[in-house]
Amino acid sequence: MRFSGFDVAHVLGSMERELWRLLDELDSLLTDVAQDVYCARFATDVSGSIGEHVRHCLDHVSALLGADRSTTLSYDRRERGTAVETDRTVAVRQIRHLKRGLEAWTTRGPDEPIRVTSMISPAGDAVTGWSTLARELAFVVSHTIHHQAIIGVLLAIHGHAVPDRFGHSPSTPRRT
Repeated sequence: MRFSGFDVAHVLGSMERELWRLLDELDSLLTDVAQDVYCARFATDVSGSIGEHVRHCLDHVSALLGADRSTTLSYDRRERGTAVETDRTVAVRQIRHLKRGLEAWTTRGPDEPIRVTSMISPAGDAVTGWSTLARELAFVVSHTIHHQAIIGVLLAIHGHAVPDRFGHSPSTPRRT
């Protein structure tokens, strides 16, 4: 499909590859992070642990992979306190499971409509509207990068090396 001079299917494939790359980065990173660092809560009033951020990212990927025309996608319905937050080996298994789901997902079209609901206030007010598979995939990629940046800060606080460009938006200029 072509839209405004570019190939939408190619763009969707690029975003899928980017999400795959981000999941690979998390997978690789978690094999090098000590369990106590993974669970450490450095600034409890400001941020969760690395494990909590990983779980949050994986929940968004899982919600998107499970979305279809018959359901309403909600990134707000998440189960907190799961083993993904406290056991990095469980997180790695979940990452690998999601990657298998992403492989099976490639038959979907980028302009496939998806109904999305989002909580907009602490009182539980929500807004529901229509989106597309490509738009939601772009959101999940951006959201994952954002949380990887937070994970990078938490790693640095613990003296752990942070991979080059980990948590950097593609639009962030490279340092020379």
